[in-house]
Amino acid sequence: MARYMPRRMQPITREVYAFVRDYIQENRRSPTLREIGSGCYISHTAVMRHLDKLEGMGWLEREPNIPRSMRLGELAPDTDWDEQFS
Repeated sequence: MARYMPRRMQPITREVYAFVRDYIQENRRSPTLREIGSGCYISHTAVMRHLDKLEGMGWLEREPNIPRSMRLGELAPDTDWDEQFS
């Protein structure tokens, strides 16, 4: 399946994606919004905005009203994507 690579993605959006991806790989569960905010040095509101963007791109999937329900989407890039495009 083809990967969706946006032409212009904010660096912080890539950082949020990389944080979530790495956290899931290391901890076998998704991070909380607070953990993402702390890890990326952004506010709760900014975390929500970037997660919505990533979900819209198909890179993340979330269940409404269920904590820690994030998982990598089917269109999520490979693990070395952030290194290739940084």
